[in-house]
Amino acid sequence: MSEYILNENLYLGATPGGVYYAVQDNTPEAGRDFIHKLLQYPQTPLFNTEVACELSNLKKKRALEFVHWLQEAGLIIGLEHSEQAPPETLERLLPQLLRTLSDEGKAVLAESRGLYLGSAGFPHEAAEELAALSANLTAVYARHKELLQGNLGYRQRAWGLIDASGNSEVGFWPIYIGQNRFTLIIGGIPQLNQPAFKQLVWALEMRYGNSELSSL
Repeated sequence: MSEYILNENLYLGATPGGVYYAVQDNTPEAGRDFIHKLLQYPQTPLFNTEVACELSNLKKKRALEFVHWLQEAGLIIGLEHSEQAPPETLERLLPQLLRTLSDEGKAVLAESRGLYLGSAGFPHEAAEELAALSANLTAVYARHKELLQGNLGYRQRAWGLIDASGNSEVGFWPIYIGQNRFTLIIGGIPQLNQPAFKQLVWALEMRYGNSELSSL
C-alpha cells in the first residue's frame, strides 16, 4: 500500500497521471522537470532529503514541501517496493506495451520526422502513413499555437479524429523527452492511466533523457 512519501523506507515513484503531465508539454516547469529526472533512474530511488533536493533543485525545506505538493496533486507516490525500468530493449518492448494503450489494441509510436519506431495492431503501410501524418499535425500545431494556447487557452496538444458521439477513432498524443518529440498514435479509446504508459515513457527516458544526475 502506498503511503505519504515523507515516511521512511518508501521508494519514490511517478503515477501514470504524473508521467502524462510531464511528457505532454515541453514548457519548462518545476514539477515536469522533477518527474523527467525521476524517470531517468534505472529503478525508483529510496526517498530521502538528498533525493528530494537533487530532483527538485531546491534546498531541504522547500524540497520536502515541493515533494509533498507533487504527491497531493497525484503526480508521484510512495511505494513499499522498488520498481525497475523495463529491462528489454525499446524495439522488443514497444509492440507489447503499445497494444495495451488502446481499447482496440492498435497503436503506433512515431518520432518527429514522421518515421515509426514501433506499432501494434496496424498493418505496416498504415503505421507508416499515420507516422507521416503525425509529423504534419505537429507542423500545423506549431503554426497555430498562438491561437490555440494563447487566444483560446487550449492547453492540450493532442489531435483526434472523432465520431459523432465525440469518441476518438484515432488520436495523436505528443510525448516530449529531452530534446526529442514523439507522437503516440492510438486507434480507438486511449488507455493511458495505467502502468504500461509509465513503462513506455520510462523506457524512452532511459534512452533519450538527457538530465545529468549524480550517483545517489
